[in-house]
Amino acid sequence: MDTTGLSYRREDQVLRYRRGEEVRRVRGHSRLLALARWERGRKLLWPFGGTVGMGYAPDPVLGAWALGRFGPRGGTLVADAGFDGQEVWGRVAELELHPQIRLRGGGEARDRLRAWGREVWDPAVYRFRGVVEGVFGGMKTGLRGGYLAERKPKTAMVRAFLELLAYGLRVLFSLLPPPPGYKAIY
Repeated sequence: MDTTGLSYRREDQVLRYRRGEEVRRVRGHSRLLALARWERGRKLLWPFGGTVGMGYAPDPVLGAWALGRFGPRGGTLVADAGFDGQEVWGRVAELELHPQIRLRGGGEARDRLRAWGREVWDPAVYRFRGVVEGVFGGMKTGLRGGYLAERKPKTAMVRAFLELLAYGLRVLFSLLPPPPGYKAIY
């Protein structure tokens, strides 16, 4: 699980989610979250769920919503420290996932769920967190740099989500056998 920002054609916007006290103006962009699944036998990474929010939307809120909506039962959840929030930890316990979430604040466990997460922490599994960046890299390459042509926030968020769906469909269609009589050009 990871997020990325896709900017769109708008002058700027007021930063809705503040970090500190100052109010900043930033370039308009949409926040896209992707849940990706690794199929070991096929050596395939494909997005199976996601959500989109306004620029600088909090990762724990988006992550909890996506986990609740697409609800993978069992398995391992790999996410960075941006997803270390009560919302995500509650969904992890509810879905019986094996969490690999780096804890904020130097790894200090503030409650029972985070203490359990620190006990099951495995750095060998966590290092695969960066693999999801390949999904975003493939999408942004198709968008010629990750820039959306839309001007309004709602349409930019819809376009970002549709780009994630299109990428997932391209991956799934690549698994189909070629049609009869097809000759590769390479």
